[in-house]
Amino acid sequence: MSKSRLTDDAFNELIDKVGLETLVDKVLARKREAERRSAPMEAWFLGPKAEHAEMWLETVEHVLRDYIHWRRNYFPQDPIIIDREMVRSHETWGENFKTEIDKVLNQLKAHFPFYSPRYNAHMLSEQTLPGVVGYFATMLYNPNNVSGEAAPITVDLELEAGQMVSKMLGYDPKTSWAHITSGGTVANMEALWVARMVQFVPLMLQDMCRERGIGDFEVKQPDNSRANILDLSPSELLAQRPTRCLRIIRELAAHAADGSQRIYDDINGFIQRSRFNPSNRGMYGVLRDIGLSPVIFVSEAAHYSIKKAANVLGYGEDAVELVPVESHFRMSMTALSERLFELPDDRYVAAVIAVMGTTEEGAVDPVHRIRDLRYDLQREHNRSFWLHVDAAWGGYIRSLFCGHGFEGRLEGKDPEEVADAFYESMGMGEEIEVGVTYVQSGGNTEETRKLQLDWRDLSVYSAFLAMRDADSITVDPHKLGYVPYPAGVIAFRKKAVTELIVQKAQYIGDEVGGIKGIDEKIELENVGHYILEGSKPGAAAAACWLAAKTIPLNIDGHGKIIKETLLSTKKLARYIGLHDRLFDTIEIALHGRPGPTEGRFTFELVAEPDTNLACFVCVPGRVDGNGDFIRDTSGGLEWVNALNKAIYDRMTIKVEPHNHKPPYSQEFFVSRTVFRDEQYKAESISGLLDRLGFTRKDYVENGIFVLRSVVMNPLHRLAEKAGKDYLYDFVVELHRVAGEVLQVDGRR
Repeated sequence: MSKSRLTDDAFNELIDKVGLETLVDKVLARKREAERRSAPMEAWFLGPKAEHAEMWLETVEHVLRDYIHWRRNYFPQDPIIIDREMVRSHETWGENFKTEIDKVLNQLKAHFPFYSPRYNAHMLSEQTLPGVVGYFATMLYNPNNVSGEAAPITVDLELEAGQMVSKMLGYDPKTSWAHITSGGTVANMEALWVARMVQFVPLMLQDMCRERGIGDFEVKQPDNSRANILDLSPSELLAQRPTRCLRIIRELAAHAADGSQRIYDDINGFIQRSRFNPSNRGMYGVLRDIGLSPVIFVSEAAHYSIKKAANVLGYGEDAVELVPVESHFRMSMTALSERLFELPDDRYVAAVIAVMGTTEEGAVDPVHRIRDLRYDLQREHNRSFWLHVDAAWGGYIRSLFCGHGFEGRLEGKDPEEVADAFYESMGMGEEIEVGVTYVQSGGNTEETRKLQLDWRDLSVYSAFLAMRDADSITVDPHKLGYVPYPAGVIAFRKKAVTELIVQKAQYIGDEVGGIKGIDEKIELENVGHYILEGSKPGAAAAACWLAAKTIPLNIDGHGKIIKETLLSTKKLARYIGLHDRLFDTIEIALHGRPGPTEGRFTFELVAEPDTNLACFVCVPGRVDGNGDFIRDTSGGLEWVNALNKAIYDRMTIKVEPHNHKPPYSQEFFVSRTVFRDEQYKAESISGLLDRLGFTRKDYVENGIFVLRSVVMNPLHRLAEKAGKDYLYDFVVELHRVAGEVLQVDGRR
């Protein structure tokens, strides 16, 4: 990898001058000062026991009273329409209304306790006070962010919130563009929608040059050579660099300029009616004319929204090609490289999608290596592609990489040296002590282990730094942003994409698409013209804005939440990984005696967590004379799946119509997924199959039922200081339930 394109010369001169160690000392001093000034992380949440109830009640009451005064102060001389006598006559309706409210409140008591450290199941958790209050306050005004006229305040808040999120993701907030969607599904769809339009710009402009007799217009190729646009084939035009596709419109305008507005109107008009415009003509007609078929590369772990987007956009779900994953469920770069460099002549790459935090495992694809593959493809094959990052889950983890004073400019240095310094400033080198009791021939032996909870995987580290090189990024504030639903974000590296996607509707504004001038600065004052959705809640914009404004999206703000959840996930993974050593400790605590050597079980981690998810499988076995756990696969994979499903059934509350069981007796929660051959080929998870002791044939026939924990609650370590280790207790409960299931089955 060439360092020249990654290195900030001025920054490296600073490192060379003062030394990396001195720079880190300065960064840590700044961090300590920032922590001294900032609020403790726990201040941002209501708390598992509603510890901040008084503040929340006061704030919500303040918001509601302020809203009431706002109504009363609008033309106070206007008559009172509903007088006191009328109000009194409404008491019967009011009492009936309260009764129905009580019914709803009673039913809501059966809601899952997402706020509790006991809940480690799905991607749901606490919400921050700014997120809740921002949403609640703005919901009362009910703005519709489809236009400034329907949302005179919250459209600006949405644009500003988009800038703050873009900056967190590594984009330049001045030249990028981001807005709020209903969630990651629409955000992914919009990314591919925009990518499709950008990709076909060179074809449209070639058609214009041919029709207008412009025979001397040259474009810069992906390998930096120049070629006449009329000499390029459709496949070559569709393989231009995305950023160049956006520049080429202005380059043609400059080339053919006659000093009037006419050239801009001509280009914009031609693009609108071009036979290669997929938005107007549809993909079927365009693809038939060019004789090419699209392919979208994404890992086997991709979210189902990718195929849904391909379906809606006219590519067809068959266009989505799943790239195998490796042992950590990250996209295989060997497999992707083969597909990119050996692409058939009748296909073109519509997009490559990297996943930052897969839905099932939380895995992080190596974005830095995908970016480098793009560089290599440009240099060696004169082809490029749109790189989209689906960071719906993992996007907010990048707040850890912001606010250090040296983020984003470290890749040119020795990776291990930089990572050590970087993680020191992040405070990710925490240690915990885990007491383990295990059986030996001489009796019980106690051992205390110190476990490092660092997060030093250089692939994960480099992937997050490389996000800024993607063309678009999806992130969900309503996941690791801890704000209410619905709130997704789609961010584009270049604001110029908006010139290609304007949707006209006179009743929401007078926005006109296309370029207005060669060097005109792009200023956006609206959202609705450029997006897939129509009406959308301004309350979501206010929630995202207030949360980001009061809990900055950096290491000293939101990064505190992220850090705690990552460390807690690592700790849970350690407990699960040590279960076979903890077996007798737990048995003594539960039953007053060590467990038997036969009829044992343990939990096998699917992979070391990249983010906040831990996946594992309960496997039966026994202990040999050396105290080592030996797996027993004689029951077959079908039986092991039944065991894990039985554990899941006991550690969740099934939602059945008209039978919502209250959660008060449910001590802990777990979620689940099923790995199947249609998604993960046996070759992709061969390492896991070998560790579990099952054949490829077993897997193809039965799949693997996997238990899954999402650790979003940021208060686990604080709870431990108060004397409650929920993560350890969760493993104890897993142990207890598994033991009971096996006893019922007669295996113990």
